[in-house]
Amino acid sequence: MPASTARSSRPRLEDASAVSTVRGIPSWGAILVAVGLTALGAAVDGAATGTLSWGFRVGFVAGVALAALLVRRGSIFTALVQPPLVMVAVSFIALRLMSGQRSTLVLINVVNAFPTMIVGTAFAVVLCVIRMFAQPLRRSRSATPQRAHV
Repeated sequence: MPASTARSSRPRLEDASAVSTVRGIPSWGAILVAVGLTALGAAVDGAATGTLSWGFRVGFVAGVALAALLVRRGSIFTALVQPPLVMVAVSFIALRLMSGQRSTLVLINVVNAFPTMIVGTAFAVVLCVIRMFAQPLRRSRSATPQRAHV
C-alpha cells in the first residue's frame, strides 16, 4: 500500500474532530448543530409547558458541547464564542413566538436564562481548551529534527 493512500485516510489535524481519525464539521456546521439542538429543546418546552424550561436547557448544553466536539480543529474558535449568541438568539425567538409579549418583556426573560448560558458556555470552553492542548496545530521545536551545523 502506498504511503500516500495510508496517509490520506486520516484527516489533517486542522480538519479533525475531537476524535482525530474522524473529519470534523466546518464552522457553519457547528453553528447549525448548536442552534438546531437548542431550538429542538425550545420546541419541546413550548409544546409541553409553554415556557423555556429543562428541555431548552438540556438542548442548549448538549448542542454547544456537541458542536465543540464535532467542529474541525482549525475552526474551534467558532465553538468557543457561539454559546452566548446561540442562547440569546434562540431564546429570544422562542419566547417571542410562545408568549407574543413585547420585545422588552421577552428580553427580561432572556436575561433570566443567564445561569444556563454560563453553564453551557463554560462546558463548551472547557471542551475546546482541552482539544487545543490535546490537538495542537503547530509542532514544537523539539519535535522537528535538528540539522547538524557543519
